[in-house]
Amino acid sequence: MQVDIGQFFAEHDIVPVLIERAPDAFAKVVYRAKKLVDAGKELTPAEVRDEPKVEWYADPTALYTLVMIDPDSPSRMEPWNREFAHWLVGNIPGRHVQNGETLFEYIPVFPRSGVGFHRYIFLVFQQQSWNDYSEAPRASNKNRTPRIRFSTRDFARRYSLGSPVAGNFFIAQYDDFVPVILARFPASDDY
Repeated sequence: MQVDIGQFFAEHDIVPVLIERAPDAFAKVVYRAKKLVDAGKELTPAEVRDEPKVEWYADPTALYTLVMIDPDSPSRMEPWNREFAHWLVGNIPGRHVQNGETLFEYIPVFPRSGVGFHRYIFLVFQQQSWNDYSEAPRASNKNRTPRIRFSTRDFARRYSLGSPVAGNFFIAQYDDFVPVILARFPASDDY
């Protein structure tokens, strides 16, 4: 059965809460050990600890921006950190994410214990031209602070990204690997 991405994103409160319009197509997102992001299915924090490979139908002459967000931080019922940006790469030539300009290095997911599932959303935007991201915030994979309360909508508006051309998401909840992830960061309640 084929899933309609527009209906799917609307049913999961991604459209219009986070973005105005659903992507045109699903992005293919694959983690190590062939763990595939499959239209809202569950993956564990341990399974998604490493940067995934993201593919979409891309014009090889165009540039793209990729964002991965958690709109449910610290919980889906109380998302006061909405959105938390886990990964942000701009000026991607074609679908070669590794050749893009990394603004936020990938960090794994770390949902709190006892708060249920979080949605982790990948969105790919086709840029109108090369974007000057020199004034955009930057974050290493050891820094959470600039990622908190990120707004995909505002970022897309500021850089004239329009609507996403591809996207996908998975859900995850706390598991025993989360403390291992959090040990990499200074103590904080900002997740």
